[in-house]
Amino acid sequence: MPNCIYKSRLRLACVAALMVVVLLPHQAEAVLFQQIGNVLVMSNASVTVNYNLNTGTADFFWRGAKKISAFYAGITFTNGFYNGSNYGNRSWSVITSNQVSVTQHATGLPDMIQYFILDRPDSFLTRVDASGVNLSANWMGPVVMQTTGGMDLGITNDNRALFVPFDNDHSVAYNSEDINGSDTGNEVGAFYDNTSRNGLVVGSVTHDTWKTGVHWSGSNNKLDYLYVYGGVTSHWTWDVMPHGSVYGNVISSPTVFVGFGNDWRITMENFADENRLFAPMLPWTGGVPFGWNSWGVSNYRNHISYAAAIAVADSIHTNLQAFGFTNGGTVYVNLDSYWNNLWTDSDGTQLQNFVAHCHANGQKAGIYFTPFAFWGSAADATNYWVPVGYPPDYSQYRFSDILLRDGSGNPISNDGALALDPTHPGTQGYIDYYTYWFTTWGFDYVKLDFLSHGSLEGVHWDAGATTGIKAYNEGMQYLLSDLPSAMFVSESIAPIFPYQYAHSRRIACDAEASKIGNTAYTMNAVSLGWWISGRLYEFNDPDMLVFDNGPNNNEVQSRLINGAVTGLMLNGSILTNTASVSLAQTCLTNAAINAVARVGRTFRPVDGAGGTGAANILARQDGKNWSIAVFNYTSSSANPVVNFTNAGLPGGIFVATNLWDGTTSTVSNSMSVSLGAKQSKLFKLALASPPSSPLFTAATVTRGSNAAFFGGNGIPGWNYLVLTSTNLALPAAQWPAIATNTFDAAGNFFFTAQNSAGSTKAFYRLRLQ
Repeated sequence: MPNCIYKSRLRLACVAALMVVVLLPHQAEAVLFQQIGNVLVMSNASVTVNYNLNTGTADFFWRGAKKISAFYAGITFTNGFYNGSNYGNRSWSVITSNQVSVTQHATGLPDMIQYFILDRPDSFLTRVDASGVNLSANWMGPVVMQTTGGMDLGITNDNRALFVPFDNDHSVAYNSEDINGSDTGNEVGAFYDNTSRNGLVVGSVTHDTWKTGVHWSGSNNKLDYLYVYGGVTSHWTWDVMPHGSVYGNVISSPTVFVGFGNDWRITMENFADENRLFAPMLPWTGGVPFGWNSWGVSNYRNHISYAAAIAVADSIHTNLQAFGFTNGGTVYVNLDSYWNNLWTDSDGTQLQNFVAHCHANGQKAGIYFTPFAFWGSAADATNYWVPVGYPPDYSQYRFSDILLRDGSGNPISNDGALALDPTHPGTQGYIDYYTYWFTTWGFDYVKLDFLSHGSLEGVHWDAGATTGIKAYNEGMQYLLSDLPSAMFVSESIAPIFPYQYAHSRRIACDAEASKIGNTAYTMNAVSLGWWISGRLYEFNDPDMLVFDNGPNNNEVQSRLINGAVTGLMLNGSILTNTASVSLAQTCLTNAAINAVARVGRTFRPVDGAGGTGAANILARQDGKNWSIAVFNYTSSSANPVVNFTNAGLPGGIFVATNLWDGTTSTVSNSMSVSLGAKQSKLFKLALASPPSSPLFTAATVTRGSNAAFFGGNGIPGWNYLVLTSTNLALPAAQWPAIATNTFDAAGNFFFTAQNSAGSTKAFYRLRLQ
């Protein structure tokens, strides 16, 4: 039934002319820049930044509470490190309606110009530039704080610092660390109370030149040091050289996001959304890839053959596609490394036939490429010519010519492969050669692996590519321009940022064995990297779901749910014997779980992960239903309880359906889930009774008849109609709708309305759609 609210019940519906005049929210949120004494005050709805024009330091306030004290900008030039204390002359100017700059000047030093942009109600952006003649720097930090207790969340329960890895190589993990420690993360970090969820998020939203570091050190549940800066290299970036320098008469740091919120998870999502304003993600309209990959089991891997690939494609067609393992009628059959076993003649006839066979089966075909890695020794590199373009020219470069080298001329290696210079014309000709064949053979999907090799610091052929990330962008732009626009691009081992060159990215490292340890490892990245999905990449990839060769029934169930929760379903089972087919059918033809996976959005963690562990409860709202996943990563049985309020569900009675076996139960407020050892369950929850009513909390009038209304207790993401009438006695069905709006992520609502000319009063109500 529609849920309606009469404002009069809440003493908020009345004669508009008698209401108190106050500013409307959009006016209150307007950015204000003003100098008060020696302080430049920059403010909007929730954010205030007070910049001290005498000292060059700034304080960040969120809703009146100081969160960061005395932060400043700093730059390491060739002759040393400089910050505001080195300058004595400061002036400021308004650039746009929401952007201001502060210029610091000192004789004999480059001007240091810091920009502040207030474009969101709960965050701001900042960047520092240096202006002079022939400048160079390899460390530029727009947010540098060195004050005991200088970052204060304002609450102390279980205060955490989030370490985000640079990429997903070497089985690296996210880490939710105790804030009373020290570490350096990559590109973004969060500092939050794991109980209340209050938290600060800082990170770079530009990824064209710099590797951005987030360094912190804390004590007494506060931070004493916080540096957000361009110029990080560490064990986690796999670099053997310092970060390259940036040169010019004007040089710029990364643009840094600083945000705070009552729920750090939403602030992380806001950070990801802010990135897209600078570089849109690569769009994809073809739906979530369902499919198979040849690297899943040792039966195929380096032994993959034409006969085996055809046999698997036919098994998928007969045993899985016919029973619902598709998305939009399509399944991908992907060849991984060693696909060149099928390249038995100059034209790749077997590969072309494989693609044609897949297409005849209603399938799409995928292939594999490592554009920035050479799989051999340095001695091998001197013996092999690079195929450049098509028809290939084998006379221009040997692989030794295109290797990425350090400042002493030594080749740079990582994870068993030598790095290729992504800016070298030989590397780009090598890319031309392979992408020509992938296109000619008709492949629909390409998995790009070991991309991090292209981001390593080194001496690049392109002298303008003085940093690893700048070179990486150049190489990835070149590669993407070579690929057909209809081809699905999947990144495997790759940096998280920049993100705009692929539709999906492996969220963790290798996890194809599907034992509970593999599931837990992947779920660590899901629990702390969910915000990537649908914001930076269309899909997070949990790696191949392999149900053969070891996992018990509970582990198989957990791994399948892991795939559905993450948002991409690629199997890697044998599929050519009866046992493998039976197990795959049990898992991959479950219509209810497949429907969850087809949404392609990673679930949000409910209860935060600790350390390098994983959350055991995750949730996602799907329209007017909710999906709840509950995991047990241990070897003992467990009975976790899902608190519906924590999971973001409204009050009400729900029918909970276990999607593995179809059993149902009626629940409200919470749900206890019985799990065996290593078992997980996935539920759909549907409201069986109307949810609680949204509540008006305030109404204001300004400019005569313009009214603004505020409230909460709604259902996040649901639509509501705004109805109005000047006659309270008029039947509700006859009240006209004047707007359709959506409750925000916290269930709050806001709308404005204008009364009809000549009307002295008006009444308003909401109706849920």
